[in-house]
Order: sequence, then C-alpha cells, then structure tokens
Amino acid sequence: MTDWNGYQTINEKYHLNGATMLVDANHQLSHWQNGMADFAKQEPFTLNTTSGLGSLSKQFTADSMLLLDADGALNIDAPLSDYLPEYRYAKQITLRQMLHMASGIPDYTELLLVEYTKKMPNASESHLSYPILEDLVHGDALQQVLDLLNRHPLDFAPDEKGAYSNSNYFLLGHIIAQVANMPLGDFIEQHFFQPLGMTQTRFGTQAAEANSYDNLDFTNGQPVTLGRGDYTGGDGAVVSSVTDLAKWAQATLHQQILPASAWREALTLTHDFYGMGWMKSKTPGWLAHNGHVFGYWTYFDVSFKRQLAHITLSNMSPGTDARKAWHKEMAAWLSTL
Repeated sequence: MTDWNGYQTINEKYHLNGATMLVDANHQLSHWQNGMADFAKQEPFTLNTTSGLGSLSKQFTADSMLLLDADGALNIDAPLSDYLPEYRYAKQITLRQMLHMASGIPDYTELLLVEYTKKMPNASESHLSYPILEDLVHGDALQQVLDLLNRHPLDFAPDEKGAYSNSNYFLLGHIIAQVANMPLGDFIEQHFFQPLGMTQTRFGTQAAEANSYDNLDFTNGQPVTLGRGDYTGGDGAVVSSVTDLAKWAQATLHQQILPASAWREALTLTHDFYGMGWMKSKTPGWLAHNGHVFGYWTYFDVSFKRQLAHITLSNMSPGTDARKAWHKEMAAWLSTL
C-alpha cells in the first residue's frame, strides 16, 4: 500500500512553517500543517490559510493568454509591438516567445536586485523583494519597468534559447488587461477562480491571510516580519490556500477550463526548459512551478502519468541550503510514488 504520508517526516525534519497537500484527480490523499500564519497574533497556519503564490501565478497569466487566443481576442504569435510598442525591442519578439521564456527580455527583478543590493548590502533576497515591489506598486509600474528594460539590451536573440525572466509575465499581465478591457485580477477571477469554486483565492498579495517572514534574521528569537505587500503584477500576485490549490491541481489533471489544444501548448516545454507556466520538476517525469514573493514560498508538482499533485505553501523564507535540502528530499520521496 502506498504511504501517502511519507512527506510529513521531511516537513517535520526541516520545521516547515506552512501547509502541504497531496491529491489525485478526484480526492485529497494526505495533508499536513504546522507553525504560524501570524506570529504576533499566534494565528496558526492551516489548510485554509491564504499565502502568496509568487511565480505559480504565472500559470493563471499564461492560461489567460491562451483563453484570449482561443477566443480570437489576441494572437500569441503576434509581435509584442502590436500591444506594447513602447518597448524598443518589441518588433523582434512574439507573445509566444514571452510565454515560453524565450524572448531574451532581461529579468526586471534581477536588474532591480543589483540596484537595491547596493542600498541594502546585508539584506536577504526576501528582504530586498519587499522594497523593490512596493516601490513599483506606488508608481506607474508598467512605465517604470519599461523605462528600466529600455536601458538594457536583450540577453539573447529571441527564441535562441530559454531563460527565466519575470519581465515576460509582468508585461503579459498588462496585455491581458488591455485586450480584455478589465483588470488582470478580475479576468482571472471570472475565468478561473469562480468556475472552479476557488473561493479562498484572490489577486493581490495584500489579500493574503498569512504574514510573510524571513527567518534568516531573528530578533529576540522571533522571525522578522516582511508583511503582505500590495503587489498586483502578472508574474506573481495570486494568493491562495492549499485547499483551493487542490482544486486547481485537480482541474489541471482533468485539463479543464482551456481547450485541449491550449493544454497541449501549455504543457509542451520549449528549448527543453519552459512551457507556458510549466517547467520540469525536480522529480523526474513530473512538471512543476515554484514561487517566491516577499517571504512566501510555493511548490506545485504534478504527474499526469500518475494523476497526482503535491502542493506546498510556506510563509517563511528559510536559509538557502535548508530550502534546497528540503526540496531535494521531497523530490526523491515523490519519485517513490
């Protein structure tokens, strides 16, 4: 008999602060929860606690693009210049290349990290992400990012290779809002959250119930609060619970919402690297997408062959070595199923 609970020992070993769930296409098989959503208020982190998904949000942005393409509202093979001519390389890049992380557009977060590291040389990446994203929120974020990107060349010729860049999905989020004539969050809620009954899922990190923390810097034995922020970019703004993400995982296993042809597009990795909101999992044969924003971390692994999905949410940034060790052991356990 399969030991569906085997991953819990790994979570306990690394003192994971958050919740995890294992599901098949129709059932919750196992779950685990530990620690605090809010340390000051002593509110526990539960299966229903909403937490920032970070880059897992890109699945909803990619699928929104595919829905609009299927409806004829846009063409993913069109040049970026049809939608954002202000970007100086827009004529050279297609929306498809952006969806596949093959555009060559530099990662705006990496560019800003360089600038902010000079201002805060001893801060962790989680600490740095807060002022970076908050500064964007309190200005014209699109114009700020375009101004930044226009000062830098492409990292490589479009479609030469694949390389992860948040800029692709940040810009795609604005295109969706432009084409749909509504805020990105409203479009995603209408087409994904509501149809799937994801009642705990919201757009905008400010809606998270869990606070985010950095445990690399303790004050009087307590992790330092990073907060929820107020981020609404298409590259990382969704908040959800493991209970709601189980619904998304099962919809994914059943390949709901999107047409079958769109699912094939989304799940096909280009340059052996990135599909449309999907990457290779550390577990061979599985697909995945992880996420990180502020102190929130997300891991979302799916096996279509085994019809299984494993979801982890945490609101505390661990040390890099501990996080990598946890991830390696979790991937090894999933491979035994």
